[in-house]
Amino acid sequence: MRQSRTQSPVSAAEATRLEGLAREYRPALTRYFGKRSYQQADVQDLVQEVLVRLAVRGDGASIEQPEAYLMRTATNVWRDFLRKKKTHQENAHDEYQEEYHLREDFGPHDLAEAHQTVERILASLRELPDRTRQVFVLCRVEGLRQKVVANRLGVSVSAVEKHMIKAISHLAIRLDKK
Repeated sequence: MRQSRTQSPVSAAEATRLEGLAREYRPALTRYFGKRSYQQADVQDLVQEVLVRLAVRGDGASIEQPEAYLMRTATNVWRDFLRKKKTHQENAHDEYQEEYHLREDFGPHDLAEAHQTVERILASLRELPDRTRQVFVLCRVEGLRQKVVANRLGVSVSAVEKHMIKAISHLAIRLDKK
């Protein structure tokens, strides 16, 4: 007969201890992250991450100095947060602003002009050599990195760069002529 392995990962006593630590140290952790982060939502997420790491660690009773342990964990969580922020380049993104949103009062003239612009872009793309057009579409439309495009097409990254320069300059010249 098989025994069920669905046990709670945290005993009731450990859960009570974790709740007590959370109640006791949440204000200190909130202050710690509040001094470092501008976003209140980030602060709460970071505090929660520290508490989750404490819970995942288990055996919280063996922690001799819980305050020192939590603050060390908070430092590690903060470093991880900064590392993630840097790798995702969160500061490089523009915040949504209403004036950039498309106007809702487009008239028939605006739509006709937009349609003509799209047609000019497509016609200009058709004028490009096949490989140059393919590189441009993969990089700009599909959003692939030049290295990925080079691997996919079996060419060098330098060749992809040259095709991109050719395509962009061609489009700039063709679209500049109304």
